[in-house]
Amino acid sequence: MVNDRYRRGEIIGAGGMSEVYAAEDTVLGRQVAVKMLRPEMARDVNFRERFYREAQNSGKLNHPNIVAVYDTGETELDGMTIPYIVMERVNGRTLRDIIREDGALSAQEAADILKPVADALQASHEAGIIHRDIKPANIMLTNTGQVKVMDFGIARALDDSTSAMTQTSAVIGTAQYLSPEQARGKNADARSDVYALGCVLYEALTGHTPFEGETPFAVAYQHVQEEPTPPSELIADPSLTPTQRVNIDAVVLTAMAKHPADRYQSAWEMAGDLERLRNGQVTAAARMHVNEEEDEQPTEMVGAAAPAAAAHRAPIQSTRPTEDDDNQGGGWMKWLAAFLAALLVAIVGYFAWDFFSNDKDSEDKPRQTQSAHQDKITVPEVENRPRNEVVKELEDMGLQVTVNEEANPDIPRNNAIRINPAPGSELQKNASVTLTVSSGKEITDVPDITGMTLDEAAQALEGAGLVLNSDVSEENDESPAGQIIKQDPAGGTQLSKGSKVRVTVSKGVEKKRVPDVAGMDVEDAQSRLESNDFDVDVREVDSLEPKGTVLSVSNQGAELEKGKPVTVEVSNGMLFKAPDLVRKNQGQAEAALREAGWTGQFIVGEPVPTGALVDANKIGWASVNPGDTMRKDQNIDIRLWNFDPAALLPQP
Repeated sequence: MVNDRYRRGEIIGAGGMSEVYAAEDTVLGRQVAVKMLRPEMARDVNFRERFYREAQNSGKLNHPNIVAVYDTGETELDGMTIPYIVMERVNGRTLRDIIREDGALSAQEAADILKPVADALQASHEAGIIHRDIKPANIMLTNTGQVKVMDFGIARALDDSTSAMTQTSAVIGTAQYLSPEQARGKNADARSDVYALGCVLYEALTGHTPFEGETPFAVAYQHVQEEPTPPSELIADPSLTPTQRVNIDAVVLTAMAKHPADRYQSAWEMAGDLERLRNGQVTAAARMHVNEEEDEQPTEMVGAAAPAAAAHRAPIQSTRPTEDDDNQGGGWMKWLAAFLAALLVAIVGYFAWDFFSNDKDSEDKPRQTQSAHQDKITVPEVENRPRNEVVKELEDMGLQVTVNEEANPDIPRNNAIRINPAPGSELQKNASVTLTVSSGKEITDVPDITGMTLDEAAQALEGAGLVLNSDVSEENDESPAGQIIKQDPAGGTQLSKGSKVRVTVSKGVEKKRVPDVAGMDVEDAQSRLESNDFDVDVREVDSLEPKGTVLSVSNQGAELEKGKPVTVEVSNGMLFKAPDLVRKNQGQAEAALREAGWTGQFIVGEPVPTGALVDANKIGWASVNPGDTMRKDQNIDIRLWNFDPAALLPQP
C-alpha cells in the first residue's frame, strides 16, 4: 500500500528516474497509475525537485490530451521516504512503440495523432508551462483512440529562473528532439516544444530521427549546425505526388527551423497546419510552393509541384537578416569576418614560430643547463601516508621540511593530508616544503535539537561546528507541524566537526477522509474504515435492508485524525412488509409470513360471525394491514370467521 490508500500492482512503465505502477485507489475505488521516484534517485535533492515540479506542473493543467494528476505525496519504503505522483491510468501504446512495431506512418495518420499533441502543448504554454521533453515515448495513444501527452518531469514555468534544474547553462531534454537553443544551453520557450514536435513528426513519417550520432553531444551538434534531410526523400511511398511531398516537407522543416523566429510561432499555428495535412489540404507553410485554385477542394491538393530545390529550403521566410540584406546595408559583417580570419592566421603563425624557435634554442642550450635540470627534485605523493615515512623520504631527497598539524575527520592521526608545493612539482635541492598532517578528528558534542524548527536547529548545529543535513524526512506526529521529532545521531553523542546531522520533522497529526461505505457489507466496510486507521463502532438498527448492510457512517466525507471513532449503523434485517392476511385460512397466512422471515406467533381472538359459509374459518381481522412495516419477531392478533346462520337474519 502507498500511504495506506493506493494498492500497488505490477510495474507498467519505467524510466531512468522513476517507475510507474498500476494501482487501485481504495478510497474512491478507481484504477490509477502511481509514479514513484527510484530509491537511488530519492537521495538526490535535484531529482526530488524535478519530481515535485512534474506533479506541480501537471496539476496546473486540465486538458483532455494531457494525463491528469490526482494526488501527490510521500511514502515510507524500506526505511526511505519516496515521493510519488498519482495519475490517470492510461491503457494503450506509446508513439515510440507504434513506430517501432508498425513502421512509419502516413502523413494523414501522423497528423491525426500529433494534432491533439499540438493542442495540448498550446494549453500548456497558455498556462505558462513548457514541456521541454516532447518525444514519441511521452505521447500515448489509448485503446479508445485518444491521444495523451505525458511526463512533465523537466517542464518549467516560462518565468522560472530560480531552480537549479533550469539554469541556462544546463542542457536538458532528449538529444534526438533537442532544439538548437537548448543544445546551446540557452533558455527554451514555447517554440522549443514546436521544434521537438517537428522532430517527432519527422520520425513518425520516416521511421528515423532527423539526426543520429554515436553520442548525445554529436546529435546535439547536428541540431545546431546541420540541416536535416527533407523527410519526403526518405518516404518510399510512390503514390505521393510532388505537391504532397512539398506539403510534408514544408510542415516538418518549418517546425524544425534553426532559428525560433523561422518556426511556427505557437503550437496553435502548427496545429492548424497539421489539421490541413490530415485533411489533404495545402498547408500554410507550403503556400509559397503550391498554387491553389479558387475552388480548392477540402480533401485534395492542387497546383504545380515546387521545384526540387525549393522543397529543400526552409518553408517560412526568415525574419533574420540575409546575405542580401548585408550587401544592401553595408557588408560590415563580411569585413568583421575577414578581420577575424586574418587575426586567427596571425595567431597561429606566431605560435608556430614560437614553437620552432624554442625547439632550435633547446638544441643550442649549454650542457650545464641540462645538468641543472637533472639536479631538480620531483615532489612525491604524500596523501594518507605516515608522517615519519614522508619526512624521512623528503629529507633524504635533500628538501627542507616544515610540518603543520590540522584536524581531519577522514585521515588518521599523524598521516599526511597534503604537501606544498603540490606533488609533481620540480624543486632545487635544499628547497623548503610544508607538510600538513592530520591531528585526528576534532570532536564536538551533538546538541539536542528535538522540538526545534529547522532554522533553530541549523543555528544550534552551526554553533557546535556541525551541519544540518538538507535531506529532511517527514512523519506524521502529535507534535506541531515543522517541529523536529527525531535526530541522527542523538543529542549528547560526540561527532567530528563538519559532520551532518539528519532530522525528521513532524507533519502534524495525520488526518484522513471518512469514506462513504453505505450499502456495503458490514465486514467490508469495517475493514475499509480500519485500514484508514479509524476506530469503528458498529451498531445494529431495525431496517428493511438485508442483515449486515451498512445504512450510514458518522462524519462521512469529513477529515478526522487517525484513531478517531466512527459509528457505523448496520441493518439487523428485522423489519419486513406485512402481506394481506384477510380471507386466508390460518395455515395460508402463516406460510406467507414465514416466507417473509416472520418468527412470531398468531394470537387468536374471539371469532367473528358470518353468514357466508365460504368464509368460515378464514381470517376476518388481523392486527396488521397489508404493507405495514413490522418486526419479524412481532406477534399478530387475528380473529377467524365463524359461520352462524343467525347472521343471515336481519338484525334488530
